[in-house]
Amino acid sequence: MEIKRKLIHFTGLIVPILHLSFGREFTISFLVIVLIIFTLFESVRLDKKLREDLKRALKLYVRIEDIERVMDEITKLHERSRIGAHIYFVLGALTLLWFFPEYSVGIITVAVVSDALASLIGRFGRVKIGKKTFEGFLAYLTSGFAILTIFGVPYPFLIALTGAIVELFSIPPDDNFSCQIAMGIVALSSVWLSVV
Repeated sequence: MEIKRKLIHFTGLIVPILHLSFGREFTISFLVIVLIIFTLFESVRLDKKLREDLKRALKLYVRIEDIERVMDEITKLHERSRIGAHIYFVLGALTLLWFFPEYSVGIITVAVVSDALASLIGRFGRVKIGKKTFEGFLAYLTSGFAILTIFGVPYPFLIALTGAIVELFSIPPDDNFSCQIAMGIVALSSVWLSVV
């Protein structure tokens, strides 16, 4: 199940691809539309009465039970009664694109790839740190460092370390948001402090 979730997680790479292909403004517009659609779906997913009303109204057109089954398969248990990680990811990406545009492609790529690698490698980890593993932490750190270096983001180790720590401790409201924002703040602060 986790592998299926992480494969879906990789669809987040569309954000840096769109940014590199069509620019920042197009990507922000795209993400705003996606956020609106996701928010509508979340309303239906989280509101049982609304969901049941839609089932009755659309019974002839859509098998909502099939959609619910797929959503239950890819949603973590703790996400079933709260806002899903995809909403937080989109909010984090929008925030990065708006406030930290020069670092957004690298950081969003780290948020997608390094998070997935940390989860997959961490499943085989032996050294536990809370609910996560040291091996997952190292997977995030090393892949994040490599990605940020490739994208020319300054201070790649410091920024990757920040993301790995936020991921390790699942800083609220959701690590899909918090990792991106923390890395963006550290990137901007590091560059600013090096100039001063």
